[in-house]
Amino acid sequence: MTVTTTAFAGFPREGLDFLAGLASDNTRQYFDAHRADYEAALLQPAKDFVVALGAELRARVSPGLRVEPRVNGSILRINRDTRFSSDKRPYKQHLDFWFWEGDAPSRERPGLFMRLRPETVQLGAGMHRLEPGPLAVYRAAVDDEQTGTALEAAIAASMVVRGVTVGGLAYKRVPRGYTADHPRAELLRHGALHVSGEWKLPRVVSSARFVGWTADRLAQLAPVERWLTAVLPAGV
Repeated sequence: MTVTTTAFAGFPREGLDFLAGLASDNTRQYFDAHRADYEAALLQPAKDFVVALGAELRARVSPGLRVEPRVNGSILRINRDTRFSSDKRPYKQHLDFWFWEGDAPSRERPGLFMRLRPETVQLGAGMHRLEPGPLAVYRAAVDDEQTGTALEAAIAASMVVRGVTVGGLAYKRVPRGYTADHPRAELLRHGALHVSGEWKLPRVVSSARFVGWTADRLAQLAPVERWLTAVLPAGV
């Protein structure tokens, strides 16, 4: 499928207003009535943004990052999966972006992410879930003195950005096989690992300069993604 893109010129106010409208009227009727705004003022700029930001991230973080300017690629679906949820609202009230490393399914690999809301933007790096195989490899790397110390340094480098926090803590106790007083006990209790922060949407969101603003912050968060990519080979 051919994806048409143009030079990114910013997210128009109409696209952000469309997202704000979903917050107050999250119905198919609202979406259908404003579909033209979604497609022209949000989705098309999102495709252009992925191309522009992807080029920056490949140059500054890793040439191997996957950059796919399409829905179900680097742009996540705005439709919610309500099959197993008591919340039956049909749409998300934000737009998510994802740039990942490697040939495995995108959600099984480390990556860089962004969540665009009408008033704020969230940026982060890492993985939101570690399946049993990768989790075992992750724990062994945290336990190892060399790679474990490197992870601490990667997290510290990301934390110099104001407002950034570490996420993914999942277990109350250190897993079996590791001592409770392990120097990286808290990291061993993770079931995922990501660093992220949320900021007020900058004025440059409506201009081409939003690419550089975003790339600057993602590059600072990227050491955690780079560590995960190094210790989790594809296929584990």
